[in-house]
Amino acid sequence: MRAGERFPDDQAYVEFNDAFVESLEPLTVAQRESLLADVVALCRNPAGAHPLSNRGGQKLAGWNTLDVLQKEYRVVFASRIDMVDGAPVGMIEVLVAGPRRAEAAYDMAAALVRSGRIDPDLMTEVWEVLALVEVVAEDVGLDGWDYRPEPAPPGMIKAAVVAGILDEATATNLSKDELEAAMTHGWDASGNPDPVAALGAAMRRARAGVDPLDLTRIMSGRREPRCGAILKRAKRPCIRREGHPGPHRSN
Repeated sequence: MRAGERFPDDQAYVEFNDAFVESLEPLTVAQRESLLADVVALCRNPAGAHPLSNRGGQKLAGWNTLDVLQKEYRVVFASRIDMVDGAPVGMIEVLVAGPRRAEAAYDMAAALVRSGRIDPDLMTEVWEVLALVEVVAEDVGLDGWDYRPEPAPPGMIKAAVVAGILDEATATNLSKDELEAAMTHGWDASGNPDPVAALGAAMRRARAGVDPLDLTRIMSGRREPRCGAILKRAKRPCIRREGHPGPHRSN
């Protein structure tokens, strides 16, 4: 995309080549957070710094660059708008990150393009990358809780409600893994149902470090309408809340 162009509602599906994850290994946690925050911000400015070309034998036409980490690193990415079921959906594909010195980032990107290593079926979306490099969504400007996962099977939901550890509205908004955790740990020392413990266990299964005071807010957010934008690559609707900023989420 060109300078001045915008994604619909500043939203996009953001995915990464596995080489990008490897390129983060030499960086500190703080550097990873800063770099990923800048990538997330591409949803608001999808043109980045400048487009690349095939100059110097590097077959990089169609890719863009983003300068990060005090301009010591560059991220090579592509941005576009896909039409899915007649609706426009933003798309950001991140190829690799590398040092600016001696144009190392360009050489890394060109080598990947020449090697044919770019496999659309092996791309990883931003939420999975955050988990892989142990970065919390909120630290890169995202709300890591405004999604609603695919619900658990009806029989599991019914069992949790009958057992008294969760109400139906809450159980319906948990994934299978989350509900399994709730049913395992939702009991007090006397063996009686403990809904607070159950919900806390479910949220810890979703992500470590949950503040008990946030449980009500998290579940309230899951009951809001979903974004629903159909994601062409994932072939799934976005499960974040309606009107969310930044990256879409497929699971």
